[in-house]
Amino acid sequence: MNNKKSFIALLICILSFGFFGSSCSDMLEPNMDRYSDKFAEDSIYSAFGILMSMQNVAERSIILDATRSDLVTTGTYTTDSIMELVNFEDPEDGTNALLNVADYYHVINSCNQYLAKVDTVSTKDGYAEMKREYAAIMMIRSWTYLQLINIYGTVPYITEPISSVDDASRLMASSPKISKDNIIDLFAASGVMRAYELQASLGLPNYGNLTTGSGDIPSGQMFVPGDLVLGDAYLMQNQYQKAAEKYFHFFDKSLYNNVSRFTTPYNATMNNQYYMNAGATGSGDNRYYDLSGFNWLNAFSTNNYREKLVVSASASRKDYGKVMTGVQNIFGFATSISRSSAISISANAEYQQLLPSQGYISLNQSQNFNRYDASSDYSETCEGVGDARLYATAPMIEFQDGERTRIIDKFVPASSRSAMTISVLTSRNLRFNQFNNVNTYTLYRNPVIWLRYAEAINRMGFPEMAFGVLKDGLSNQSLPTYGFFDKNVYFTQIYQLEEESDEYIIDTMGVVVERRDSLGNLVYDDNGFVIKDSLWYIDGAKPDTSLMHVEDFVEPEIQNGGCYYVSLDEIKAAENYPEALGFKVSPTFDYTQIVNKGYGIHGRGCGDVGGRYDTIYTYARMVAKKIAEDSAIAQGWTYEKQLECEARLHNGDTLLVTDKNLIINAVENLIVDEGALETAFESNRFTDLMRIAGHKTEAGLDGTKWLAWKVARRDYNVTDDYTQYNRALYEKLLNQKKWFLSLPVDK
Repeated sequence: MNNKKSFIALLICILSFGFFGSSCSDMLEPNMDRYSDKFAEDSIYSAFGILMSMQNVAERSIILDATRSDLVTTGTYTTDSIMELVNFEDPEDGTNALLNVADYYHVINSCNQYLAKVDTVSTKDGYAEMKREYAAIMMIRSWTYLQLINIYGTVPYITEPISSVDDASRLMASSPKISKDNIIDLFAASGVMRAYELQASLGLPNYGNLTTGSGDIPSGQMFVPGDLVLGDAYLMQNQYQKAAEKYFHFFDKSLYNNVSRFTTPYNATMNNQYYMNAGATGSGDNRYYDLSGFNWLNAFSTNNYREKLVVSASASRKDYGKVMTGVQNIFGFATSISRSSAISISANAEYQQLLPSQGYISLNQSQNFNRYDASSDYSETCEGVGDARLYATAPMIEFQDGERTRIIDKFVPASSRSAMTISVLTSRNLRFNQFNNVNTYTLYRNPVIWLRYAEAINRMGFPEMAFGVLKDGLSNQSLPTYGFFDKNVYFTQIYQLEEESDEYIIDTMGVVVERRDSLGNLVYDDNGFVIKDSLWYIDGAKPDTSLMHVEDFVEPEIQNGGCYYVSLDEIKAAENYPEALGFKVSPTFDYTQIVNKGYGIHGRGCGDVGGRYDTIYTYARMVAKKIAEDSAIAQGWTYEKQLECEARLHNGDTLLVTDKNLIINAVENLIVDEGALETAFESNRFTDLMRIAGHKTEAGLDGTKWLAWKVARRDYNVTDDYTQYNRALYEKLLNQKKWFLSLPVDK
């Protein structure tokens, strides 16, 4: 077949899909009561039709990313079509249901048709009501191109509607190709930046709630904020400052129904809400630990719009619209759907095509879960727990026939009823029928954006603050500040007056202090003013003027020490980037809610890791660990030799490495690990690996070898000798073309 015709045929096939496809029986049916204008009604119906077309894309992106990542492996029942993807054999587009790029171009063409017709000039009651919708659809189109670049590398950038064979032929010949190298330029040329400005001022569309048959989803949660689209595009191009500014603007300014998506302090409140903890049972040799809270499960089973930032919704019953089950089936769950009853879910080994890899499991098991007891001010490492998120993402399952294995259940989380027993996740196998379906596929989740923000500021030159995202969360209270202080040492002479019980301080130097009585209370004069006294400098010597205005730290307000490891250099340098690092806190926020613990992302699965409560997950130790790991990989060391090297790179809580490039690379690798622990199987992983490989290459490292080794190592434990990896897969992935699928035009 002629290559050009094959892609034209693909473009033509999207015409068979309707544009205004929302039916009266679908959950994506807008409430039109408030839209009396016929054009507005048509436009809203069109917008909902686009949201419908995104449903297939959401499922597809999750599965295609998972198959190419380092977090999955195959099993007994893996089909040839999935095996080809896992082994990077570049199967031909259209050979199975997962490989149909037409679904992406259907979304794009629907957007193009909408954008060509929408009226952003006409006003109603003095307001151009369709500008908000225009901006939202522009961002959906841009987001879809981001997905295509991540999957196919380079694709035609078509911004005009296709309505005929002639249109397809013309646009195929004239449209530029979009890739990570020119994505910002093409976005700017096609009006995306103008749409971003409109959205920044007007917010997202709000058509009320949509019912899935088992709950409501706010319609605004299904539109993609421009800050996230552009942040991802800039980060893809290694434009770190601009990416950080977009993410930070989202944290600071993003509105949802005229309410900020985030409350301050940044990053802490949601991590506090979705936080796992462990309890100790028994004593002595019989002492063991179990998870005693299952809040992290709620990050998936509930629909908090500040956690699930953007979703694609599925109906839970056929009579409410399309029921999406592709992801559940691939990960090992049989689904039964009826018109009037909610979807039923049960684990079934014969459906299990993708399993958690040994590399992913051992990464979780190698983490340290820290438990802090506030009543006794005592911290301890909980042996045998590891990262608690493993038990909620890939628990041990017992199938109906008694077979046991781990299963990926992120889209069908174990019900809270199943998890009521303290030890159920850590000590017992879940039964095949202890899972609940969720009706949203999350396109952006809170910690995903924080990890990308950390990725950006780390490469900007702020590795300590980037680590703070993982360990403590960033806020004014958790970060140190600085001021100028008198460092002279003063003394006091105190006389007890016979007729009074007050302390009296001799005034010899004129340094004024407040007078206090023997109980420490302020002493007032007859007029109600605090009596002021002075400090006395020893031997009548004069203060050293060079010590009277010395720059120094002010400790973080948070009681556990917060980001004590962030240096004065970074705090001062951050002031040069107020649009990316300008942390502030609302004075009305009650910070006492979280002062005893730091809630960075790592704490979601590893307990009380914040501040000085955790002496293992510290900046010095973890950076040393990752630097030593890089040396071990390069030299083919044993894990024991890596630990010996690691011990030489830090002295307690002091990092002995000064090479900032090594430090930035090490923190980046910690962010990569955290991405696996927190966001596994959510359509992010292989995308993350490709993007970060680009960062490393730009920094003078070999990002291609780094990615190839990460994926080739997926079936091994983190403690295995570094000479062990899948050499054939490693060699294959040294060719970057293998990272992407091929369009029909490329065949």
